[in-house]
Amino acid sequence: MKILKSHLEEKIGKKKNISKLAEQLTMLGLEVDSVESLKKDYCIDIDLTPNRGDCFSVLGVAREIAANDCIKLKKEKSLKVNLSGKPITNVTIKDYDACPRYCYSEISNLSSKDKNNNVKKLPEFINHRLEIAGINSINPIVDILNYVMLDIGQPMHAFDKNKIDGDIQVRFAKSNEKIILLDKQKINTSQDCLLITDKKKPIALAGVMGSYDSSVDLETNAIILESAFFSPKSIRGKGRRYGIQTDASQRYERGVDFELQRKALLFAISLIHEHIGGVSSDIKEISSSKSLPSRKLINLSISTLNNKLGTSLSITEVKKILTFLEISSSSGPGDPLVKLKPPSHRFDLEIEADIIEEVARLVGYDKLPLEKVKTSFQEFSKTAYQNTLDLKKFIASQNFQEVINYSFIDDRLQEKLGLTKGMIKVQNPINEKLNSMRTSLLPGLLNNLISNSKRGASFLKIFEEGKVFSKNKKISELNRFAGIIYDQEKKKGWRESGSYNFFSQKEFILKLLNFSNLQKIILKPSSSKLLHPKVSADIFKAGKKIGSFGEIHPIVLKKVNLKKSFFYFELDSLELFNEKKVELIEPSKYPQVQRDLAFTVPEHLIFKDIESAIIKNSGNNLINLKLFDLFKGGDLPKNHKSLAFRITWQSKKETLDDLYIESIVKEIEKNLKDNFKVELRG
Repeated sequence: MKILKSHLEEKIGKKKNISKLAEQLTMLGLEVDSVESLKKDYCIDIDLTPNRGDCFSVLGVAREIAANDCIKLKKEKSLKVNLSGKPITNVTIKDYDACPRYCYSEISNLSSKDKNNNVKKLPEFINHRLEIAGINSINPIVDILNYVMLDIGQPMHAFDKNKIDGDIQVRFAKSNEKIILLDKQKINTSQDCLLITDKKKPIALAGVMGSYDSSVDLETNAIILESAFFSPKSIRGKGRRYGIQTDASQRYERGVDFELQRKALLFAISLIHEHIGGVSSDIKEISSSKSLPSRKLINLSISTLNNKLGTSLSITEVKKILTFLEISSSSGPGDPLVKLKPPSHRFDLEIEADIIEEVARLVGYDKLPLEKVKTSFQEFSKTAYQNTLDLKKFIASQNFQEVINYSFIDDRLQEKLGLTKGMIKVQNPINEKLNSMRTSLLPGLLNNLISNSKRGASFLKIFEEGKVFSKNKKISELNRFAGIIYDQEKKKGWRESGSYNFFSQKEFILKLLNFSNLQKIILKPSSSKLLHPKVSADIFKAGKKIGSFGEIHPIVLKKVNLKKSFFYFELDSLELFNEKKVELIEPSKYPQVQRDLAFTVPEHLIFKDIESAIIKNSGNNLINLKLFDLFKGGDLPKNHKSLAFRITWQSKKETLDDLYIESIVKEIEKNLKDNFKVELRG
């Protein structure tokens, strides 16, 4: 939001040094992005957080500065407005929860042009302030309403009375009810859209934009001026659904002061009378006190406040600080609790912690007492966050770069990849390409890969940690680690040879599992439809599948128009955290015994089956089993391969003799021959 320094000073009632003002605003939580020097003035660009809707006006920002300076805002001039007669038009509210207050007035005998048929000009200061704020000039009536919104924060709307048929209703839309908006966009509204309608048609998408059919122009001579309070939840996301973002919707979504409507209407009428003319009716208000936001009392403990901030503030000092924020307070003599009532413009104050933060802001974060951190050598179990951070650091040490993608993804991409099972559609997407919750981390990483490869990247190792979402009977959120290895480098360094392959990836995965201290891990051919069936594996821990890795399936490449393959892995994060403590074992003083055994194995048998059979028949003294050679061709039978194992035994009680080892080798040989038709090579 851009505002002028002179406009702020007009509200505060005193001059401010621009450098100190910018620093003051930032320290108050209203971060100043830039300050632009103008003729005898400055344009201040403030970046507001979503919870500070009360600062979406010059009045709101000035209120913060005045509170920090412990002064009151400059007293406003009393408005002298001539109002006569009741409005002819009646307004009916069908849902008070959506629109708890609606104020309006009718103004007739208007003319936006002077006697010479020239458009009447507003004062230069109004035009200049609107221009600085980035609000385009439309016509004198609309410009005045925009100025009121910029000045005090209340969005308003004017309907051309001659274009409205009968009385007005505030109601929710019927299914597929159509409206042509001011920007000439024709939309089909859904039943959760709040509308302003006349007898026949919608005349505004409430809190967002008026209709083209009821718009005010230079020929308008009578208007109905609206100043309403719409509940944030009834407005939130509606404009974004139709690709619209207006100054009004920004303010209504964050919450507008629900006591401001009549004041804003009087302000607008006075400016219209002064600069355009016209005759105004009395202001009529339709409201429901039950539906208006309630300002619940907040109990503040002074001792809690002082403990959290490290201060020694008294009740009197705290009350004085909060008074400047228009927070009313009450407490009995010696009562350690202060009962506080937030003002109508502060929707972000709900609990004690919010009030403590307000006190800290006004005292000044830089003025809070400093205390040395007390260290402790007590050891605690690692949290899931700490475990996740450790895993990230390990993966990064393997030359991976971390990426962070949105949890939202294009549903069309998920459909292409066959990831629509349990997919959750977003009702109010930020844009059409972020309209569903991801069910896997692959789509986001795939977008990263496509983007980088288009820019000439031939080697890429990226990973991401985050949540995936699905809905069956209920919504579930699961943490995942996933990564992509894309190796298409044509020229290798002198220290490297060959391209990244499945065994390179397997080595990395085993390192990762070893780092996580996982035990009894089994790898099996993968059943994932995303991975190549012959170059992939699933990871099992205690019989439960915890992840997959391998080369991406050629069909996936074709669907996303990628010509070159890559490797992908995805694992369940929480399953990588092993809380089992490592036990130190006294080494044996007796010698180890090793045997190298090579077996002729049918091609269809997998390594894990042979390994399990050997372990099962190797006795209690087995300490290591390692595959050190894979051979195909030569004099081997057709459709067979040779697997060579190095088996190591060691006893803690005695030296193992040759007879014992030979008996075990014969048992291994017999079992493999009987069950798998595996022969020991000579």
